[in-house]
Amino acid sequence: MLGLDTEILFRCSLIFIRLTGLIFALPFFGETVVPVQVRVLTSLSLALGLYHVIPSDWGVMDSPGVFGMFFLVVRELLIGLLLGFFAKLFFEGLVMAANLVGYQMGFGTANLLLPGSDLQINAFTALHRILVLVFFLSLSLHYIFINGIVMSFEVIPAGGISPGALTWEALLGATSEIFFIAMQLGAPVLVALMFTMAALGLLARTVPQMNVFTLSFPLSFFIGLGVYMSMTPFLPGWLRLFYINKGREMVSLIQSMSP
Repeated sequence: MLGLDTEILFRCSLIFIRLTGLIFALPFFGETVVPVQVRVLTSLSLALGLYHVIPSDWGVMDSPGVFGMFFLVVRELLIGLLLGFFAKLFFEGLVMAANLVGYQMGFGTANLLLPGSDLQINAFTALHRILVLVFFLSLSLHYIFINGIVMSFEVIPAGGISPGALTWEALLGATSEIFFIAMQLGAPVLVALMFTMAALGLLARTVPQMNVFTLSFPLSFFIGLGVYMSMTPFLPGWLRLFYINKGREMVSLIQSMSP
């Protein structure tokens, strides 16, 4: 009975460690603005809730010893961190789009301290970031990554991570896709601002007495904000399709890490 209880406790601990790596690397949950106690309790509650969902044969059959246990814990933590980092890469692409747009709208002249980190961003990026987080949580898109971590228990055995060429290719592809996501999401506002600057340049050549430089700041702000507000109703649907597609890529990443 004592051996059975020890096996159950060790199995639950490994589940908790993998989930902790995921939670600490996920967008919003992994930010320093969320207290460590909250992240640990979230991981613990998920581990207890998913314990009976995970296949019963998942775990370590034999005692791995002290050094074996250490490497087992490191590997489990690495699995969660890789999956969380993969999810965070796409979120950074959404934030980068707001950085590009905000700079063109003139928000680059004043930066704010980003909550949860030591970075400084402009006010427009802070607004967009909060809006994306609200949509992300209200649409329950975080369940995509929770389902992914549950699938990882079915595909990857305890401490059985074996990253290959496909794993690193998927991570590099996700990193390079940050710029593609930023340009795709920010293109409508950037194109509108480009035509605005072209019109102001033509106006400056036509009416040299007009101070176009002073006029460009409020004009870029209102036009950029107007285009962004007209895009906002379509943002939840775009985010849903976007993260569903990325969830499929996450499945491929998990399969590439299986031994």
